[in-house]
Amino acid sequence: MQESHSYSDESKKAVKKAMDLLLRGDRTEAELRDRLNGYDFEPAAVDEAIGYVKSFGYIDDLRYAKTYIDYHRVRRSRKELKHRLRDKGVSDEIISEAFLEYDEADDDPELASMQQLIAKRLKGRQISELDYNEKAKHMRYLAGRGYPSDKIRRLFS
Repeated sequence: MQESHSYSDESKKAVKKAMDLLLRGDRTEAELRDRLNGYDFEPAAVDEAIGYVKSFGYIDDLRYAKTYIDYHRVRRSRKELKHRLRDKGVSDEIISEAFLEYDEADDDPELASMQQLIAKRLKGRQISELDYNEKAKHMRYLAGRGYPSDKIRRLFS
């Protein structure tokens, strides 16, 4: 614990629980706060525990969002990634900042993701072998997963 601030017994317990939860996996601030609130700690103890782990960089929503995007970008659309990060309590501002480095990259992770999904669905067949109805079916599938229509058309043209 930090020496400059004296913590109550409940705050110490909340900090210990926060550290235990973070040892099991990376979390956003909102996820950690929700979990700590689930253990019926006083709001002040939860705030102190969050402040403590933040002061050491154990929770960082921007780092979390970048890692999440990097890991899942091959299998999920940008829209789906944004939605899932929002569900985890990450702000739109942090999500936009996390996507900046991928927007600047030359390769298009969404296109690669779509190619991977379609290749799996086609089981060895090529897009050029599909008739109009089959292409339309796969295009609807990708649209339903949240991929932008301009990229879907580019993939199937």
